[in-house]
Amino acid sequence: MAEKEVQKISLTFLSCPTCGGQGYQNGKHCLDCETVSVIAWDGSRVLQWGKKIDFLHIAQEKLELTVKNTINFLLLLVGLVGVAFLGWFIYDFTQTKFTLNQILSAHDWRLLLFWLSVLTDGYLYYRFQREVEKISYIPKKKFDQAPVQLPAVTWPQAKNIGKAKKEEISKYFNFEAQTAISKAWELANKYDDAYVNPIHLLISLLTFQQTQIIFSRLGIPFNNLKSKIRNNLTFQSPKTQDPVAFSQSVWQIIYNAYFRAYQLRQKKVDVTELLEELANQDNEVKELLYDLNVTSDKIQNVVAWLRIRKQLTENWNRFRRRASLKPKGNMDRAMTAIATPVIDAFSNDMTYLARSGYLMPCVGREQQIEDIFNIMQGANRRSALLVGNPGVGRNTIVEGIANLMAEEAVPEFLQDKRLVSLSIAKLVSGTTPTQAQERLMMIINEIRRSGNIVLYINDIHNMVGISAGQQGSIDLADVLSQALNTNTVLAIASTTPNDYRRYLEGKSSIDNVFQKVEIKEVSGNEAIQILESKVGSFEYKNEVFFSYDAIAQTVKLSERYLHDRYLPEKAIEIIEEVSAVVRQQKGKNAIVTANDVALVVSRKTNIPLTEITQEESAKLLGLEDKIHQRVIDQTEAVKMVSAALRRARAEMRDISRPIVNLLFLGPTGVGKTELAKTVAEVYFGDEKNMIRLDMSEYQEKSSISRLIGAPPGMGSSEGGYLSEAIRKNPFSLILLDELEKAHPDILNIFLQIMDDGRLTDNIGRTIDFTNSIIIATSNAGTRFIQDKVKEGQSVEQIKQQLMDVELHQYFRPEFLNRFDGIIVFKPLSIQNVEEIAKLMTKKVAKNLEEKGITLEVEPQALAELAQQGYDPEFGARPLRRIIQEKVQDPIANELLAGKIGRRDTIIFGVGGRINVIKAKEI
Repeated sequence: MAEKEVQKISLTFLSCPTCGGQGYQNGKHCLDCETVSVIAWDGSRVLQWGKKIDFLHIAQEKLELTVKNTINFLLLLVGLVGVAFLGWFIYDFTQTKFTLNQILSAHDWRLLLFWLSVLTDGYLYYRFQREVEKISYIPKKKFDQAPVQLPAVTWPQAKNIGKAKKEEISKYFNFEAQTAISKAWELANKYDDAYVNPIHLLISLLTFQQTQIIFSRLGIPFNNLKSKIRNNLTFQSPKTQDPVAFSQSVWQIIYNAYFRAYQLRQKKVDVTELLEELANQDNEVKELLYDLNVTSDKIQNVVAWLRIRKQLTENWNRFRRRASLKPKGNMDRAMTAIATPVIDAFSNDMTYLARSGYLMPCVGREQQIEDIFNIMQGANRRSALLVGNPGVGRNTIVEGIANLMAEEAVPEFLQDKRLVSLSIAKLVSGTTPTQAQERLMMIINEIRRSGNIVLYINDIHNMVGISAGQQGSIDLADVLSQALNTNTVLAIASTTPNDYRRYLEGKSSIDNVFQKVEIKEVSGNEAIQILESKVGSFEYKNEVFFSYDAIAQTVKLSERYLHDRYLPEKAIEIIEEVSAVVRQQKGKNAIVTANDVALVVSRKTNIPLTEITQEESAKLLGLEDKIHQRVIDQTEAVKMVSAALRRARAEMRDISRPIVNLLFLGPTGVGKTELAKTVAEVYFGDEKNMIRLDMSEYQEKSSISRLIGAPPGMGSSEGGYLSEAIRKNPFSLILLDELEKAHPDILNIFLQIMDDGRLTDNIGRTIDFTNSIIIATSNAGTRFIQDKVKEGQSVEQIKQQLMDVELHQYFRPEFLNRFDGIIVFKPLSIQNVEEIAKLMTKKVAKNLEEKGITLEVEPQALAELAQQGYDPEFGARPLRRIIQEKVQDPIANELLAGKIGRRDTIIFGVGGRINVIKAKEI
């Protein structure tokens, strides 16, 4: 069972009014409560702890255990000695040629000792059997037991209630749990505390292996934990004349631990239940664990992990034991079922597979299973249709029902029945539609006559459209529907939401006979616990061990970054891959960490998710300087982009929106597009990680299909350019060039993307934009910007006037409000253009360096190039053409003429003069 809110009701705790719940008064046992000083009421029973815990009883218990173990050891030793003497005797006789009769009739003292040892073995077996018979198991909660209401109850009423409604719970705690409680008392007594407090119980629990495994899985070094506890183990409460008593909070932990085990249908209360309740209830322990990055949720999930592993370990024996009375073949216990050869040929018996231990446990789907049972025991439409996306666990739920049926832990109407999975592929393969219909009718008749079969049909939509004979004949789905309509056949079926809408909803008779059960994608703790149930096989296969943080990280990252699949399937695939990677890189018995998982997901998505290294930290903190190596001036734009990237990497942003949405305004040639390219190269690793859209190509409404794909029935079923690019590489920069030229409906698409961070493409897939940067450039208001700059207005004044008036001619206010920043690029000065010329000539020099040639540009020549390439209207755009004509073309000619060789130096001077300094001959 999933560990989610197992306590549907709360216990009511009552303390003895005479002693205040301490069990003692003036140094003596309280006569009113007789040491049962605190009890709990669950609405139908009084829960009480009857075992006495004090120095005398603890010592007595230890002595009895020592004596018992000593006697058992001596009896076992005598038995082994007897077997040894028998072996000695047989060895001596094998050395001679005595016959078997002579051996059997021999009178030897060694045989006498052996037969005496047999008597001691029999007595030892009797002692063990007697101990086993003394073991009490928690009463099984009925599967369909409804939660009870809590009526008001007082201490006298609870004490006077009949024995039938009283439950003595101490016998349901296993040896380790009882020992932990006794140790906590001894620890409080040692420190002269008046009460056993939760911190004492925590220290006691840490001495047990299961608790140590829990903290090991959580990645908490044991020394760190002990150090924290030592710092918190101060003087707890002043000693009184009364013996040490249990505090109210510890009593609540004990009773709640029992109730949790009862709700989870556990056989005994273990130390894990005590730890769970301790982490849930006590604030001091919560604070201590929180300081170690351990929350009650983490404790709960790791405890669930241990329960699942224990369940898997005992799976084989448990199913054999619980299913021992269940018929091994097709027959029911009453011997009234008939043979079913036809259905056996086209199906698999899932209860047989469950009984044999082949099916995995179903975790976290108790509510859905309960819904299915409620439907099947209703009056009408008693068949359930599970509707869920691929990978959410529809088949696992049905396997869980098969497991419960094998154990008979199901409502009475499902007991002594088989769950059979019908294969539609087998049913229709190698046959005509008419024969397929006949087969189905024979199967239905066998189910009716047998009376002990529940039918399961996976992907039932595949039955729709398989018709027999000519047009107008009966559909296979209709044949099944007629049988289900009479309530003589019980069935469970499954399909996906898309197939349900396409083939079944309002279109097939199947929709009229099944009740829909929606199977949603799991998340959070449910997903973590499902992964815990699956991870064992990967640990065994690759000989590695998963930490809890690795499993939680897998759920978190797959849920956040892998949007084309569903939990838990996509997380299971990550677990499988990371276990193989860690084994290959770290070797045998390695620990899989959260960072290992992040590394694998990073490779899949190209999104940086691993812990920030010192090198990356320096890169992020120095982004402005890095960008300014390519972009001159425009300080505000560079600062805003850099800050957004740092927030994204530190996970200090709204993860439901893109990393940042920016609008760059300004004249052409001032560096708007160049800044976008620089960000793509510096942060995303390459300019190729920039998705560039020329919005002048999207001036028609119909061009929406180019972005997200054509609607169904309108041509290609492939996605659009933008949707496919982001789906394949979600960590990208999207450049929307000349945004003002796009059709208003196109802008509405981007309004949704910038607001919600996602978009649905033409075939219904959700495309995630939350890991992308959207930069839009626009020349809107260019003339206005140039005029205001000439008037001497500041950039802030120009920006405010643009947003108030000018931009409304091109964009709606709600669209402009979706941008995190609107940045005005001011026109370039001649000094700016000269710096740009310097950057461009450095690129030319870098290309020549690869050929072993050095290029030097004289300062006067650089100023001359800047002057020739500067245009107040087009900014630095003409500069690229000038450098090509004045610098690159002449040098190319000299290279082709063979006048420049390796190790030569080129001096570019005023007037385009090129002087080549030849290297010395070697």
